[in-house]
This record gives sequence, C-alpha cells and structure tokens, in this order.
Amino acid sequence: MRIKKFDSMNVIPFIDIMLVLLAIVLTFSTFIAQGRIELKLPLASTTVPNTVKMREISIDAHGTILFDKKATEIVQLKEILSSLDKQTPLSLKADENTPFKTFVQIVDIFKELKLEKISIITEIER
Repeated sequence: MRIKKFDSMNVIPFIDIMLVLLAIVLTFSTFIAQGRIELKLPLASTTVPNTVKMREISIDAHGTILFDKKATEIVQLKEILSSLDKQTPLSLKADENTPFKTFVQIVDIFKELKLEKISIITEIER
C-alpha cells in the first residue's frame, strides 16, 4: 500500500471553530462590560404580600440619626437594635452628604449585633 504524500493541511475546519469561539467570546464580553444581563422575570399568580414591616434608619446630611422617623443618638440606636430580633428587616437610608463616620458606625453596630436582613436604600441615577 502506498502512503500519500502530505503536502498541505486543511485549515478550513480550524477557521470555523475559531469563528464560533470568537462569536461566543464577543457575546459574553458585552454582558461582562455592562455588568448585568437583562432579564424579564416571570409573573406569579399566587403572590403573598410582605406583611413584615421594615424598620427604617435614616441619616441626614448633618449626621442626625432617625429610627422609624424619631431622632436618636448612636448609643440609643445600639440599645434599640440589640432589643430587636436578628431576623428583623432593616433599611438604611443616608443622604449623599452624610458624614461617612456616622454611616460606618451604624454598619459596625449591624455587624456587632449580627443583624442579617439589612437593605441600604439608594435612588436610581438618571
């Protein structure tokens, strides 16, 4: 039996594979660059309204702390939060000009008391 001489290599299948890989990389890199993937979430016919009331902590531009719309100090806030259940949902709202020190003190209280259900409320930038 005679062996055929190998003169050239067929690169067309290699090019096809590389083009498919390039298309995949370009598709996923746009999702990574945007930082999100658009999703249209399904609707459910049986939803249960949230009956748990979120407790609200607000900090104004001057560093005044409000717990459920009542002015309080950082020490009093710690006492109030320590009396709450660890699963109580809390929301934290802070003015953009709030002193960072006040914000960090409140977050430290959350960590110290091992509070788990915390939401930091922001507005959507337009």
